[in-house]
Amino acid sequence: MSFEFLAPDAASAFSGAAPAARSPIEWAQRDAGAQFTERAGWRVVADYGELAKEATACRETVGVADRSHLGKVELQGDPGVVAAAVSQLARGAALQLGTATLVDEVWWCPITAGRVLAITPPEATGQLRAELEAAVSEGPFASVVELTAALGSNAVVGPQARETFARVCALDMRPDRFLEGAFAPVSVARTPGMILRERGDQFLHLFGSGYAQYNWTVFVDAAESLGGRAVGDETLRAGKREAAARA
Repeated sequence: MSFEFLAPDAASAFSGAAPAARSPIEWAQRDAGAQFTERAGWRVVADYGELAKEATACRETVGVADRSHLGKVELQGDPGVVAAAVSQLARGAALQLGTATLVDEVWWCPITAGRVLAITPPEATGQLRAELEAAVSEGPFASVVELTAALGSNAVVGPQARETFARVCALDMRPDRFLEGAFAPVSVARTPGMILRERGDQFLHLFGSGYAQYNWTVFVDAAESLGGRAVGDETLRAGKREAAARA
């Protein structure tokens, strides 16, 4: 049995074709006026035709963006093997439950001592998967599982991001309790999920892709009730550039 369909880049190479991978909620985005672009083999929402309003939402209220195109690769195995592999690829980083580590644009998120989720830009997913497979190939048993197609993800960005989560989640996300890099597997909107605080008021919510439409509707509705809206990838990337310039 092949699981190539879980790795969009590997599936394209395996089949000899290279169709753009798509978000499971692309139809809903299209109905909302999304304009698409291609990024690393994915069709990604660039914007909803109102870049200025999207930027204002992320700056003043809250924006919600589909980030299905992020790579998600899970490493499972003996805790010692997992820690050694992560240390090798993440420049000596040590795993600590409850805290994710960002190294070279890859988030290393420990779910348990023997289970770590790596979240990558789509351009780096294939290379990271190959490096993880090589890192554990000669040691005790460990598995590397591509979850890019199995896990959906949304960014929730802006000063009202915590209030948006508060309407669907009991996690204490106050800035002094849920620090930058905090990572928590937790129930969100009564479904299994994971929340990562990437920086400042920017959070990443991960969930089973079968709940993508449900989570998108719940979060966009909550954002709109707070004066926010859906936003595209261009707005997030512009915000990242601005944050880097201020650093």
